[in-house]
Amino acid sequence: MTREVEKRLNDLNTVLDIARAMSAEKDLRALMDLIVRETTKMMEADRSSLFLVDDTTRDLYTWIAEGLDGEVKEIRQPMGQGIVGHVAESCKPINVADAYDCPHFNRGWDQKTGYRTKTVLGVPLLTHEEKIVGVLQVINKHAGEFTDYDESLLLALGSHAAIALDQARLVQHYVEKKQIQHALGIAKQIQQGLLPETDPEVEGFDVAGWTLSCDETGGDYYDFIETGDGDVGIAVGDVSSHGVGPALLMTTARAFLRALIAAGVPVGQILAQLNDFLVDDMGEGRFMTMFYGVLNPKRRELAFSSAGHEPGLILEAASGKFTELDNTGCPLGIMPGTDFPAGPLVKLAPGDILLLLTDGIFEAMDVSREKFGRDRLREVIRREQHSPSRTIIEAMHEAVTAFRGEAAQRDDLTMVVVKAK
Repeated sequence: MTREVEKRLNDLNTVLDIARAMSAEKDLRALMDLIVRETTKMMEADRSSLFLVDDTTRDLYTWIAEGLDGEVKEIRQPMGQGIVGHVAESCKPINVADAYDCPHFNRGWDQKTGYRTKTVLGVPLLTHEEKIVGVLQVINKHAGEFTDYDESLLLALGSHAAIALDQARLVQHYVEKKQIQHALGIAKQIQQGLLPETDPEVEGFDVAGWTLSCDETGGDYYDFIETGDGDVGIAVGDVSSHGVGPALLMTTARAFLRALIAAGVPVGQILAQLNDFLVDDMGEGRFMTMFYGVLNPKRRELAFSSAGHEPGLILEAASGKFTELDNTGCPLGIMPGTDFPAGPLVKLAPGDILLLLTDGIFEAMDVSREKFGRDRLREVIRREQHSPSRTIIEAMHEAVTAFRGEAAQRDDLTMVVVKAK
């Protein structure tokens, strides 16, 4: 056996050993470190670098590059720029005898570090489906220039590396997704724990509340708060959009509102003070609508204030007519120093029904994008007007779900029903 044949067999065994080590490593960063380290050793070069393709931005990025300053955590390279960018875009290897004669080479890093790049060999990392995963680059071979054999050897190693990297990224995405789902699950538990555990017992009234988030967490909110002397505060809110961000803002609003109620702030001033608290937290483009009322069961009166929220809807038992409670101000969090005066006192006669809700109810859409609408909403209330408040909520939910059919829920759903006995 000649020395050349023996060397090639040894190189083949080396590639297979590295491939086995790569297939066993599922941590992406550790895998990249392994590939870079073993490539440098096998190719008998100064250093190696491994760039991955960002599937979202189509940039190339690396966390690991031998010989770089330890403070550098990530380098990004646009597709098509530099040697690695050219290799990634063309999906073809490049073998450079003198980097300074290569039009794709960027001298900036050499000028910054004082290092002199001479020979460069870069190969694309392609899966069996010809998907470009990244680029493996070797710099400054110890003995002369990189040969055609070096190129074929690095391509062989690169094919194994591409598969291992692709699998490791899938594993990483799966783990990250599970972690996010776990975190959202915890957030959902916390948020649900802030909602009323039971419906309040109010003399002469049947009161019930319900909410259903569109995502794991939501921006809708309802609450029942004892305000003293048997009165009950009722709040329904809706932060613009839905998801984790609005859920956090909702939690903040709840805390501020309860603190203001505990301090004895009257209905006509409470939303103004809450608004000033929320202005800095909302951020540009965000706002929150809210209805806040205090039910006095002895006088059967409701004092309220509304910050751009969907009008409260009353079905009068005596006349069978619907009336709406007007807004008394704009949404919260838009402008400091805004007034939210109390609206006219509402008298609730026996059999009257007050419905407070968020827009996710009547804006629910079916597959043809037709909205549930206010007419269907009123039909459900009228049909169930002799039912308990909890039954009215269940009937409304069933009606919205049946109307929506196979269409996805697009927004959070929240309802509070107050029925005078």
